[in-house]
Amino acid sequence: MNIDHELLHVAKEVVEQLDKQADNLLPKEIVNVVKTHSKMAVASSWIPIPGADLAAGAASIWGMYIRINNKINLPFAENIIKSIGSGVATNLAGYIAVSGVASALKFIPVIGTIGGAVVMSAAQYALTLASGYVYLKALSFAAGRSGGTSITGADLKAAIDQVLGDKGFIKRFIEQAKKDY
Repeated sequence: MNIDHELLHVAKEVVEQLDKQADNLLPKEIVNVVKTHSKMAVASSWIPIPGADLAAGAASIWGMYIRINNKINLPFAENIIKSIGSGVATNLAGYIAVSGVASALKFIPVIGTIGGAVVMSAAQYALTLASGYVYLKALSFAAGRSGGTSITGADLKAAIDQVLGDKGFIKRFIEQAKKDY
C-alpha cells in the first residue's frame, strides 16, 4: 500500500464530490496539509512532559481538519471539529495504544524521555496520517450524500462511523504508515 497514493486518491474524491475544480493542485495541497500535520505530531512526541505530548498531537489533528476545511471552503464550527477530531482519534487510538505507553515512559528522566519520544514518533505520525485519511474519506462520503452542498456535522459524523467500520483497511493503513515513518 502506498500511503501517498491513498491520500491523493481520497483528496481527489473530496474535491470532485464537492464539485470543486478537480485539478492536480488542490488535492496535492490537501495531501500536503495532512503530511505537514503528521510531521507536527512527530515534533509533539518530543515534548518531555507526559500528557502534554498527547495534547499537542491532538491539537495537530484538529488543526489539520480546520486547514482542510479552509482549503475546500467548508465552514464548520470549531467545537464540531474538536468533537469530530476527538472521535476519530479515540477510535484510532486503539490501533496505536503505544502512544500512551510511550508518553508514560517520559516519567523516567532522560532515558525514558528519549525512549518515549522515539517510540511515540512513529505512532503519532501514523495516527495523524490515518486521521487525515479517515476525515477526507468521510468528507467524500458526506458530500456524496448531500450532493456536495451543505454538509452537516451529523452527516460528517455518520460518514466517519462508516469509514471507521472498515477496520481491516484502517489497520493496514496505520501499519504501513508506521513502516513508512
